Amino acid sequence: MNDFPVAALIGLFAGFLGAIPPGPLNVTLLRKSLQGRRREAFRVALGGAAVDALICGFIGLGFGWLLEKVVTNRWVKGPLALFLVAYGLKILWDAWHDGRQEPWRENSGSSTPLPEPPASSQFRLHVLVGLLQGAANPALFVNWTLLLTFLWGHQLLGTGAAPATGFSLGVGVGVFAWFTVLIEVLERLKGLGVGGWVQRFTVMAGALLVLFGLFFSYRSFAGG
Repeated sequence: MNDFPVAALIGLFAGFLGAIPPGPLNVTLLRKSLQGRRREAFRVALGGAAVDALICGFIGLGFGWLLEKVVTNRWVKGPLALFLVAYGLKILWDAWHDGRQEPWRENSGSSTPLPEPPASSQFRLHVLVGLLQGAANPALFVNWTLLLTFLWGHQLLGTGAAPATGFSLGVGVGVFAWFTVLIEVLERLKGLGVGGWVQRFTVMAGALLVLFGLFFSYRSFAGG
């Protein structure tokens, strides 16, 4: 069992650092956080962290071959990529609609946070959004496979159920920790008069998700 805490600690650092590069989830969390929807952001972050933990668990327990067959199937990754397109378009529509109803105030000193729906009815939906956005990123499986192969090859991580479980749990905690840091930092920025910037970033976030989705869709259906 000594392998478990060591693997968990390695996974914690790997998950935290691995979640920093920009991707669909970071874009969504930036948008929700700057709009004052912290609870939604944390739920989406939970779903995204679960994806990384599950992928590492499958690979570590020797089921990477099965997961590879699933994530490389165009009829799996294609619809997930189209989900990113649809979600990005929804963000753009909401930004346009909100801009027409209540323009953001540049000089107000703070932006008016959008009202959050009741937590009881929306928790699973937001976690699912995080799961789908994480699963739609085809780089996750490749990146974690390469990292685990490197750790095994250099005997930095043991093999077997205990280290695999520890590493995957550590990765999940590490990824969620980075998302928490991101959300909390953005929470501190809300009082600095960033209202107008929030609206502009919302439009940019939607456009980025559409571009991510279109690129992944092309890779899925045209690129194989």
